[in-house]
Amino acid sequence: MEENNNEKISVSGADLLKDVVADEKAAKTAPKDTEKDKKDKDKKKDKKEKKTKDGKKFNAKKLKHGTMATVFTCVFVALLVLVNVVTTMLFDRYPITIDLTTNKIYSVSNDTEDYVKKVNVDVQVTIFADENTYTNYSSYNKQAVELLKNYCKLNHHITYRFVDIDSHPEIVKEYTDTISQFDMIFETKTKVDGKEISRTRKLGMLDLLTFTDEFEQKLSQSGYSIDTLAQKAGGDLSFLSYYGSYVESSNAEQAFTSALMTVTDPNPVYVTILTGRSELTQLTYFQTLLTANGYNVNTVDITSEDIPADTDVVVVPAPKTDYLEEDIKKVSDFLNNGGNLGKQLLYIASYGQEDTPNLDEFLSEYGLSVGKGVICESDSGKYYNSPCITVASTVSDNFTQDVSTENPAILSALCRPVNTLFDEQDMVSTDAYLKSSDSAYTANVDISQTTGQVNIGDALVKGQQNYMAVGSKAKFTDDNKTLYSNVIAVGSEGMLSDTYLQYSQYQNSEYFISVINGLTGKTAGITITPKTITGNVFDITQQQKTVLKWTFCLGVPVVVLIVGIVIWARRKNK
Repeated sequence: MEENNNEKISVSGADLLKDVVADEKAAKTAPKDTEKDKKDKDKKKDKKEKKTKDGKKFNAKKLKHGTMATVFTCVFVALLVLVNVVTTMLFDRYPITIDLTTNKIYSVSNDTEDYVKKVNVDVQVTIFADENTYTNYSSYNKQAVELLKNYCKLNHHITYRFVDIDSHPEIVKEYTDTISQFDMIFETKTKVDGKEISRTRKLGMLDLLTFTDEFEQKLSQSGYSIDTLAQKAGGDLSFLSYYGSYVESSNAEQAFTSALMTVTDPNPVYVTILTGRSELTQLTYFQTLLTANGYNVNTVDITSEDIPADTDVVVVPAPKTDYLEEDIKKVSDFLNNGGNLGKQLLYIASYGQEDTPNLDEFLSEYGLSVGKGVICESDSGKYYNSPCITVASTVSDNFTQDVSTENPAILSALCRPVNTLFDEQDMVSTDAYLKSSDSAYTANVDISQTTGQVNIGDALVKGQQNYMAVGSKAKFTDDNKTLYSNVIAVGSEGMLSDTYLQYSQYQNSEYFISVINGLTGKTAGITITPKTITGNVFDITQQQKTVLKWTFCLGVPVVVLIVGIVIWARRKNK
């Protein structure tokens, strides 16, 4: 039994030894395989981790740009909303418009703009009509309203309102003026000695319009003016229903600025034009200039009325017949002003006048006389078309403060010479303001009634002549002040004619306004050219229409498209 057991043990040991040897061999080779596998696993793990990290990095980058884009979009939208809100508020408070009309009919001149900005008192403008009714009446009404809005934009002191006469009769009763449909009232209220004083200026529809010269001449020849004919027609609107076709241009800016000056000027100046002696000129445009520059202008028949006590300047516009002694006394008393002087008189002579001995004697008291014949120039460079239509060669520096050019050109026609009788005598002094050249002369002329041709006779007096001169009477006061009353004598009504005052190449209008401003101590005036309205409310040329069409239909979309492509490309490459 033992032998058998030993045999069994011996066989098993051999097998076991074989297994051990095999295990040892396997053990020797096992570490190498494990290390390789480990490296492979590590590489796989590293790749997996790198892939995970790259994915996380990509997702973070994508999220970052997406977030920034969202933030920028939100900020942009918020800015658009903010700009829209602010712009809306600004436009509501300060409406902005662009004047695309050819003649800038809705814009104010630079002089007007400067004056309006300086107004420092509250001015309320009341238009007595419903707004839609007023603005739709005509293109001139529309232009007037738009112009008035521009005044309000330039200065917050100026406001306007529409008042329907039928709906608010109680407001109409507040004014002493007779109010009609479409009238305007410029009004300021100030306190003097604790009392509220209201200053008003009424403008009718006709004050906002300019009519053709031919129409006004026909009325003048018939013995009518526009105002008198409007009264007979029953008011401004009735007049326009008949004669509206004769409207030439808008006078709104002149009228508005004049009214503004009138109600805001602390020391208003009143001008009285004397009639009643077959005056040879109506001075229509000169009155318009005075009114536009803030003067209060009225007319008085010297034969039946007295000169108002508040008058500062009297105008004698070329009376054909002589003044009577009582007329002269009214003028003399006005200038003496109870011994206080301080008054001004503009006397306009004319070649068409009859003999005027009473007026001549009055002028001599101020050292002036009006001579015979008319001033002619022998130098062709000193006259215009005819030797008796001349340009002044010498302009005095006195009272040229409101003339825009350094060497003003003053045009005259058929001007009688204005002579100075002395330089100084008995507290009266004289000075020539406008002179001809040394080559001038005076001559009688004959004007054909059929052709209007002017035939010039032989020379009467040769040498330099005066177109305009001033005689000043002085008085010394107890407090060492000097008071003056002045008589300005002009040799021709042509110098102040409607045509010559409107010539842009000559400075007649600026010069005479400047002289009167200087004598009366009034602030600088404003000369405004009437504006012709020939187009529609939105008046642009065909070229402007084409530019606007292609700008909004093609230009803007193309710009937006390009910007969008650039932004998309930049985002794609990030």
